[in-house]
Amino acid sequence: MREEGVVIDTYGEFAKVEARRSASCEGCASKDTCKPDSNASMIIEVINPVNARVGDRICFEVEAGALLKSTFVIYLMPVIFLLIGAWVGGEISKIYPLFKREEILSVISGSLFFLVSVFILISLNRYFSKNKKYKPTIKEIL
Repeated sequence: MREEGVVIDTYGEFAKVEARRSASCEGCASKDTCKPDSNASMIIEVINPVNARVGDRICFEVEAGALLKSTFVIYLMPVIFLLIGAWVGGEISKIYPLFKREEILSVISGSLFFLVSVFILISLNRYFSKNKKYKPTIKEIL
């Protein structure tokens, strides 16, 4: 996915880019969460292999594979953990009938698995933010 923006800061091999929402943002599931302020601009850290300078208008790209992988992790992993946790709770309640209704243990187990997925996501966020493979890259200065 290619987008345009303006470099607002550079440091080492990275740059901070202010990017405006484009037409491709309208179809994105995260369009409401990545809008930090009312003027619809985003500040993004990108890899700067073309040595763009402050004020340059640039074109940057996010690789589709990285975008799909991170989207899967963020949105589907908690749901999968929740469902697996509910199933595990149901199976445990059949073996060890602690409660008269297995739904109670399913809800508790599903909630615990969901919380575990949140902690895993926090750890993965650190990994994704440090890994260059998941960062956008400046392709050209416009």
